[in-house]
Amino acid sequence: MAVWDAFRFASRLTALTADPHPTAIRSPWSAGSLSKVAYSDIFGGDFKAVTRAEAMKVPAIVKGRALITGTLSRQPLAKFRHDTKITADPWMYRTNSQVSPQQRMLWTLDDLIFYGAALWAVQRGAGGRILDAVRVPKEWWSVDPDSLGILVNAQPVDADEVIYFEGPQDGLLDIASDDIRAARAMSKAWANRVDSPVPLIELHSTDTNSGLEDDEVDELIETWETSRRRGGTAYTPAEIETKVHGQTPTDLFVEGRNASRIDFANYLNLPGELLDGSTATASLTYSTQEGSRNELVDYSLSFWATPVAARLSMDDVTPAGTRLDFDLEYLSTPTQPAQGPARED
Repeated sequence: MAVWDAFRFASRLTALTADPHPTAIRSPWSAGSLSKVAYSDIFGGDFKAVTRAEAMKVPAIVKGRALITGTLSRQPLAKFRHDTKITADPWMYRTNSQVSPQQRMLWTLDDLIFYGAALWAVQRGAGGRILDAVRVPKEWWSVDPDSLGILVNAQPVDADEVIYFEGPQDGLLDIASDDIRAARAMSKAWANRVDSPVPLIELHSTDTNSGLEDDEVDELIETWETSRRRGGTAYTPAEIETKVHGQTPTDLFVEGRNASRIDFANYLNLPGELLDGSTATASLTYSTQEGSRNELVDYSLSFWATPVAARLSMDDVTPAGTRLDFDLEYLSTPTQPAQGPARED
């Protein structure tokens, strides 16, 4: 209850969200514990959905997520009437909860990246004016496939109690599930190869009458395995022949991991070089720091910022004739100041 007590929202919404582990059956499309069973029923076989925790073990995803959420969440929301900036509403830069507006936006963008949608719970005052807003964790809500309404802990909520954000594309856990699994498998293969850098070794006995007992064979193999991990030298009797099977595919770990970075940069709509991925023409391409920043703002960050700004500019959030947007003036300044953008409070 401590987290939701900090929200200080309407009593009905607080009651709906008080228990993060309800016993009610959720929609099969939600992120609850029954998802794996539902996926298996729908798609057949031993289907296992990729989780956010697994995705966050892929370095390229971690860095891409940090670039998007960390950079955009630092930029304050601004209110405009046509092209003129006007005074911002208090909820845009402050909150009565224990989660800052910056963290609220960061995790909202995180939800859009991984799940393709996000949800805020809002407190409204006279005339429906928003007084406060808090991001609702993805595992606490879902969309009813029948009514298309919002369910919080499997219970329907009124439209004016929440703000639903739809991302610019499907969530990374859906569209990149195969590549996430491949990246994890490549990391495990790389770790195993570091542990045993030499390909598969066979200790072949050339003497059919060697008479080695099982425990002696096990001891010999263990000695070899220990020496391989230490990069040392092992001894074999005269009747034992060492055979090496396979080759060390170093190109898989260098080129494959680089290709994986570029793939995830494409999924996240980020320049590949920002994820430390190099393309074939990278050495032939010249770009200035200012040009790279403009590319990041115009083509990458705006891709994720626009759906959020568009939703917050709808009439149920801000009055007709006004709009909300990220104030990206700091990012478009060629000479960066020593401090980040100023925030009101």
